[in-house]
Formats: sequence, C-alpha cells, structure tokens
Amino acid sequence: MAQFPPVQETIRFDGTNVTAVLGPTNTGKTFLAIERMVAHSSGTIGLPLRLLAREVYQKVCDRVGPAAVSLITGEEKIKPPNARYSVCTVEAMPRAPNTAFVAIDE
Repeated sequence: MAQFPPVQETIRFDGTNVTAVLGPTNTGKTFLAIERMVAHSSGTIGLPLRLLAREVYQKVCDRVGPAAVSLITGEEKIKPPNARYSVCTVEAMPRAPNTAFVAIDE
C-alpha cells in the first residue's frame, strides 16, 4: 500500500498557478509543457510512457544540456548531481518536487 506524506508535507495550491491544457492528440500539449518548463529555473515533467519520457529527455537535453536534466523511469535512472530539470514517468515522479514548475502529461 502506498505511503502518503504527512499532512504538513503536502503541497497546497491556491488555484492561481494551475493551468490545464486540454486538446486532441498531436496538438502540441507536450511541446508547450517542455517550453514552459525550460522557461523556469527548474522543473519536473511526468509522462505516461517510458519511451515518451526518453524522447522528451533528449529534447530537454538538447535545449539545456545533459548535465542539467535527469531521467527517472521504472527502468532507467540518469541523475546528474546538479540537474535542474527532471523528466519522469508519472509513477516515478517525486511526490513533492522542489521545483519552480511541474507538469503532468497524461
């Protein structure tokens, strides 16, 4: 059974900084999430598939350099010591990322 963080460790949102981007397949939602993430000083993005996470990881590395990006999936972990951006499968995302931007691409 999953262990949830204690109440004092949960993140609370006031609703002013949450954006939902909805649309059909192949309309640029993931592209927008990548662009928004790299515009911030740090970020985490969760993706539904390992192969998509790998593809997005490569795109983010191309933009900001591999030393700044980690990849965390159920099968693979690339964690540079000073990574500012994390690309993960949703199930491997940190529960309380300490980043300026978080996206969930489901």
